[in-house]
Amino acid sequence: MYWLLDYAEQENLRQRMIHLQSTILNRQPRDQSEQIFPFIGRKSRTIARTLIKNLTDENGLVVDPFGGSGTFAYAALDAGRHVRFNEWEPYAYKMSTAPFRGVPSSEEYCAALRFIAQRVEPTMNAIYKTRCPNCGAELSFDGLFFDREPLEYYHPTQHERLGANGENVIFRNRRYRCHCGCTEKHYDDFDEAVRLQVEAMPCNFPHVELIENSRLNFTAPQYTAYQNLFSKRQQIALMTLKDAIAELPDATRAFFEDTFISIAHCGKYTDYRSKSQDNHCPENRLKETNLYHRFLEKLEERRNYIAAQDFDSNLLEVSSMDYRRFLHTILPNTVNLLLTDPPYGDNAQYFEHAQRIHPLMGYSLKDDDDRLHNEVVISNAPSRVDKHSKNQFLIDIERLFIEANRIVDDHGFMVLYFRPQQRDWVSDLNKLKDFGRRHGFEPLLTISAGISDPSMRALASAAWTFKNDVCFIFLKLQESERRWYEGETDIDELVFLAATSAATDQGNPFVITQFNQEFLSQLRRCELMRLAHPMYETKIRRTLDRFTTRNGAQYRLTGLSPYTLMNREMNAEIRLREFAPVVIEELTANGQGFTFEEYVIHLSSFMENGSREIINQLHTANRLIPELLNVYAVEDPEQGKFFARNTVNTDYDTNGREHLCTMDPYDFERLIADYFVRRGFVHAEVIGRSGDRGVDVLATNIHGEYELIQCKRYRQGNNIGSTPIQRVHSYMRTRNASRAWVITTSDFTPEGRDEARITNVTIMNGHDLLQSLEIYYPGRFCL
Repeated sequence: MYWLLDYAEQENLRQRMIHLQSTILNRQPRDQSEQIFPFIGRKSRTIARTLIKNLTDENGLVVDPFGGSGTFAYAALDAGRHVRFNEWEPYAYKMSTAPFRGVPSSEEYCAALRFIAQRVEPTMNAIYKTRCPNCGAELSFDGLFFDREPLEYYHPTQHERLGANGENVIFRNRRYRCHCGCTEKHYDDFDEAVRLQVEAMPCNFPHVELIENSRLNFTAPQYTAYQNLFSKRQQIALMTLKDAIAELPDATRAFFEDTFISIAHCGKYTDYRSKSQDNHCPENRLKETNLYHRFLEKLEERRNYIAAQDFDSNLLEVSSMDYRRFLHTILPNTVNLLLTDPPYGDNAQYFEHAQRIHPLMGYSLKDDDDRLHNEVVISNAPSRVDKHSKNQFLIDIERLFIEANRIVDDHGFMVLYFRPQQRDWVSDLNKLKDFGRRHGFEPLLTISAGISDPSMRALASAAWTFKNDVCFIFLKLQESERRWYEGETDIDELVFLAATSAATDQGNPFVITQFNQEFLSQLRRCELMRLAHPMYETKIRRTLDRFTTRNGAQYRLTGLSPYTLMNREMNAEIRLREFAPVVIEELTANGQGFTFEEYVIHLSSFMENGSREIINQLHTANRLIPELLNVYAVEDPEQGKFFARNTVNTDYDTNGREHLCTMDPYDFERLIADYFVRRGFVHAEVIGRSGDRGVDVLATNIHGEYELIQCKRYRQGNNIGSTPIQRVHSYMRTRNASRAWVITTSDFTPEGRDEARITNVTIMNGHDLLQSLEIYYPGRFCL
């Protein structure tokens, strides 16, 4: 466990995480050139490169079992690292590995281009032909707006992409406009005659049945028939290009084939804004695009982009297989970083989504039993009953942790870069932490990998979804550092609970017989009495040593454990209600706003010490997450950030007294330090900035004893629960301090007051604090 590492290793990790988080949270922009590939997705190559450089050494090995768009492999090569890349979906594999294959020479490229032009231009000129309304010249249109149901070309439904007077045949680009300068026209009888001629032309377009999936808009019976996704004109264009490319020599064919399948999705029925990634076939306001124009444009874009890459092929190994088979090819303890984007949730059905391209590649997912059975996915397809439940999906995700434990080196890293599902924000994050700890990984940090698209901000806010991915960083532990699990039960936790019961609420020393009695009770409760066998005695004692110090026959709790602050009696809803205002206070302590992702990530860190029962309860309590956010915060739609609801809007009241609640957090801590000196303490200093969140002010009383003060500058209504009390009490015990304080400008919940009574922590609420401050600073402060 992270807390069992020696101090130097802990400090090294802490500094690396701080640097990594500050770098990523600078919102590094995504290079728009990365959008050259239709499958590039959401991942930032810049952020991936930052992760890799921070988490690996120069000769490190990076592995990505779910390669997708190839972003992580590109980033690893940018950083000069060895990389093993795997992607099992055929379309994604072909797209993502294209940069590794390079580009043809200039001579080969120009020769292929001439051949393609000779073969396809007569057909392309015929099917995209139109006539200029001004000079009568014939030319190829670049786009055609129309309605499909009912079919209407002359007077399609109005939208902003039409010309000023409703023109719907366009050739606006400089390279496509008429030589007379005309750029658009109304559809006329000449265009209708061309369309009818096209409809009568023969075409050997694939007639195949797709897997039905209404979530992906492959709805039966009409839109599971592949040919129904394309107009006749686009079918002819696609097959004309495909057949011509097949005749190219080997040296150029692969590059032209890659380009062809990269633009093929533009041929299906799409709305006028060209949202070609959507499989939906709209009834009106469609756009038919000149695919030959798109093909030529994409050829040049891809050629320039790929030629600009400076990849060292000696650092790269590429595979296309099931991720389990792929990971089995890697030797144990040889990987420094496993960085991947697992296909998380039912929004990641990308094998089925790619069916819009598969037939043009000569591939059928429907006939591929291996991929249908072994794909990691939650599918909505009626025919894939075995892929419907989240439980089977989580089994696959847990297998990823099991395999990663074998191949990742001790103190290496695993980073999951994904987007949690809307309905299970916190429980999903905590389920992954549970998987990690069960299989030898300690969760270190969760970072929101932000984007700055205002439209995405608005959409995400309206639906309470994650608009950003998160980077979830795990540390691979040595065998002596990992938790002891039996099935799903954390035995470390049982040992700690038994030791805590033996020590009682007063933290008394105890002997081994007292511990054994309590531990047997825990084993009975969990139906694990087999661990009472003498063969486990040594392992149990070693585990007990993690939480205790020994003096002769007596054991005493150290107060250092990940379970110390756990309140097992508190259900998930109570925990959410207690911690939501605390999280918002922390995120806005310096007057800064926060994103929805940051709110959920921080909230999950408060929830994660709960038992598995808590994690299960989070599924039903999830609805409270946005509800509580609205209670304590308000969103600024322009910035896409939330800010605490201020009960006080000015720094001073009408009498010139300073509001404690609007003070800078550090100024408030300095005030408390000075206040203790005025009360008669020998010395008091602010230490909260050192990074230790257990205490903010360290004071020395007249007896030379240390007293620890935690300061909570909270707004009225954001009351302190039991957790801060437990935290400062634990810190007091481990630092041999004589007394601990929690001082707040708000108040304490009943649970907080009860915890203070049990632990003898001194508490002071806003009313009491103000009364005492008035003695030493008369007339200067107010709440």
